[in-house]
Amino acid sequence: MLKKIIVRIVIIALPLVTLYAYFLMESEANSRNEHPTDVGLGIAIMLFFILTVLVIGFSIDLIKRLHKKHYKVAYIDLSFLSLFILPILYINCQMGGCCDDFCDGYINFMNRVF
Repeated sequence: MLKKIIVRIVIIALPLVTLYAYFLMESEANSRNEHPTDVGLGIAIMLFFILTVLVIGFSIDLIKRLHKKHYKVAYIDLSFLSLFILPILYINCQMGGCCDDFCDGYINFMNRVF
């Protein structure tokens, strides 16, 4: 069971560490530019797509684990999925999400909590 948790953490950590290294490289290069660009927006968009791919992958794995009746591993996938939903919704709402009432309430909730 511990091996499955460690494998999932590595699967999550690799793209996020790569994105962080890219952010450090780009922000350093951006600070030397005469006309700085908006590096943060690009990083947010890349984070959104990385998290979306992770959610799709973990959802597929969750469905496979439930079909095979591996409920303990499915619970691990479900807990990781619940952690991904918060930043995905926040970035989506900040970029002009679909439902204004939901996004306004969600952004206010996130600002109060964090």
